[in-house]
Amino acid sequence: MKKSFVYLLMLSFFLTFYAPGQVMAAGDFPDISQHWGKDYISTLASAGYINGYPDNTFKPDKTVSQAEFIAVLINCMGVTPTDTTTKYFNDTSNHWARGPINEAVKRGILIPSEYSNVLQPNSGLKRSQAAAMMVRALGKEENTGTIPFTDLADVQKSMYCGYINTAFDLKILTGYPGGEFKPFEYITRAQMCKVILNFMEINAGAPVNSGQSPVDNNLIGSSLTSIAVGDEVFDLSFTPVYFKTDFTNTRIYSISYNNDYITINSRYRFFLDSNVNNPDIVVHNNRYGVDKFLVSGNKLVAYPSCRKVDSINNGTLKYQADFVKLYINATYTEKYLGDMEILGATTVKINEKTYELNKDKITIELGSDFYDITRIDFGSTETLVRTVPTDKVIIKGIDIRDIAAIFSDDKSLDLDRIDRIEFIIDGENYSLSNVIIDASGNFTVRQETFAPEDVDMIVDNNYYKIDYLRIFKDKFYFYCTSSESDYWVRLNKVYVDTDKIKILKDNTAYDIDQVLVIKRNVVRIKGKQYDIDSTFKCMYRDDVYDIDRIDYDNTLDCITITGTKTQDSYWANQPSKYVFFENDYKYQDGATDDVSIYADRKWLNFNQIMVTDPAHFTYNGKTYNMIGALVRIGKVDFEIIDTAWQGRNRLLNIYLQKI
Repeated sequence: MKKSFVYLLMLSFFLTFYAPGQVMAAGDFPDISQHWGKDYISTLASAGYINGYPDNTFKPDKTVSQAEFIAVLINCMGVTPTDTTTKYFNDTSNHWARGPINEAVKRGILIPSEYSNVLQPNSGLKRSQAAAMMVRALGKEENTGTIPFTDLADVQKSMYCGYINTAFDLKILTGYPGGEFKPFEYITRAQMCKVILNFMEINAGAPVNSGQSPVDNNLIGSSLTSIAVGDEVFDLSFTPVYFKTDFTNTRIYSISYNNDYITINSRYRFFLDSNVNNPDIVVHNNRYGVDKFLVSGNKLVAYPSCRKVDSINNGTLKYQADFVKLYINATYTEKYLGDMEILGATTVKINEKTYELNKDKITIELGSDFYDITRIDFGSTETLVRTVPTDKVIIKGIDIRDIAAIFSDDKSLDLDRIDRIEFIIDGENYSLSNVIIDASGNFTVRQETFAPEDVDMIVDNNYYKIDYLRIFKDKFYFYCTSSESDYWVRLNKVYVDTDKIKILKDNTAYDIDQVLVIKRNVVRIKGKQYDIDSTFKCMYRDDVYDIDRIDYDNTLDCITITGTKTQDSYWANQPSKYVFFENDYKYQDGATDDVSIYADRKWLNFNQIMVTDPAHFTYNGKTYNMIGALVRIGKVDFEIIDTAWQGRNRLLNIYLQKI
């Protein structure tokens, strides 16, 4: 690897892996000795900034997550994230990397709209995404020129095509020996080390303030014999003291230090006077978050940022707090007792919100039993969490015996005659046993929670809207209103709202209620009968599908469609967003509910029309001119005088003149 010593020394100070501060000694990874990425990994590991795993391996071929990569990228830019509260994505508010993620959004490295505001931070990072992030971080532009890769078709499918070109030009991320780029392939931990080094070589002139220094095994100095936490001092010879990273407690047997960092058990290193990546300290069942470490005489002084419990006893059984489920006011959460900070005997904080135990119901689940926390008694040796038994807060693995009654309109369903109960939640079908229902009546699936009014129930093929439900003595009472099955279409086994799906034929889009399914793959539209062929598509939201099969399922009592995403660029390139301009200034960003267009003698939302080209759109089987059409935004009427299509981003700019 042709890198100068000076450059490697600079990298030692620049690059920090934004993860728990525990690191394995450099070069101790037995699984990289024959790996192609050994030099890249060793360069970063020897500086002490990349973590191995508890078994002392690096796992170079393991996929790196989006959150991990973003955190590394932000850190190696010398940026300390400060915003952990702004919600840019729907799934990052409680994520460990929300600070770097928010920083990436603020700097234009990460664009929430490209992810439909759902990042999936723990999912793998694709090569195309890495290219876009690094190019944006360098402040470089997309290169829309000739693509140099042999898998041209795949690269062109990526929304980051131009960024891939720029990354190649900058030699940050190059192709494979066969000339392919493979934009949708995932980045591994070894590959991350290589591209981060490439990035840092270009970005080396940027100001850096990582707050950390490289570890040098020859600089270990004096030994410490005790730890001070707050007002308490613990002698390591007499009191078992542990540090916690992730969910692992490691007993502290020795502490050495020099001017910059401490080394625990001759193996784990943490920086002094730093508020980043400090482990928690555990003494007995008391767990302390640490704001910073300092050295005073022969003591390591830990400045506590919060206090928690590390374990709880119930009879003869002991439970680790990180694995004890916690519920707030009878509502399902993804929180655990280990997430609860103790502020006082009757005051706690969970997810930055304060709760009073004499007013709020904070419940924990121990085994199959539930307990409300009533008070917390502090102690230097043990902190006692006082509880009282309570009714079940959630019920899992439900069967029909857990239901006391289902009321529909003015009658009660006969439970003895019911064979099957299912739920439609966020378009997907779930059996009774596959949902979790909490005492507030909320449903949880896939770690997402839905209010009862957002859930539909199917009882023996009869459809019901759930108005509300309650639990009494561990039994469910459902209160419902009957609904029609024609509200739903099943697309690839997922229930979708009929208002959001269209059937496409030639250049025309039809609402599903304009299409009569005669039999499998035979439909009638406006009095004319057709066999389904390649000219038929269906559109749901922004996705277009070739119809493989359309039928009416008498058992489900609804239309079912099976399809594959189309490669037809005509339909696949419908606008993903409309931007409206007046006098060359942006007037409206997006076709929201208060934006409509006039056609067929009525005002229509933009999701009701199909754009066939920048100058035309269709509705209800008719084609209309875009230029000259009337648009209403709020209470103001305009005429369209021009349009401009940005194909790469699927944006349609519409230029307006006020009437």
